Amino acid sequence: MNRHDDELLQIPLFKGFTKHDLEHIHAVSTTLKVKKGDVLMEEGSTGHDMVVVLDGALEVSHKGQHVADIQQGGFAGELALLCHRPRNSRVAAKLDSTILHIDGRGFMVLLEDVPHLAVKMLPIVAARVNPSLEH
Repeated sequence: MNRHDDELLQIPLFKGFTKHDLEHIHAVSTTLKVKKGDVLMEEGSTGHDMVVVLDGALEVSHKGQHVADIQQGGFAGELALLCHRPRNSRVAAKLDSTILHIDGRGFMVLLEDVPHLAVKMLPIVAARVNPSLEH
């Protein structure tokens, strides 16, 4: 059991997960500490990973304009992770933060091996696609 498991189980993205399911996520992720101002994702860049905020906050900007803050339990990078599309926003640490960095390549292999995880995550990710920043 990871020390962040209880926190992760409270996050909507991992709703319905068991602790065994989280073991699979831990196998393709790393817990990282980031400093205020660290850029995690650059708008327009390609990426195959996503992050979940365990503690702290991230800020999201699109075309140089602040559009949102991501608080504990929030996540970013899901479109690049699942759709292999360029990032539509810049994401930086608003505060010193702790994040769960999920490796995209490992995650895709995981979903092939344990497809029920995708079924559990899909409704949350799909709800985020509709109000996407792409206008």
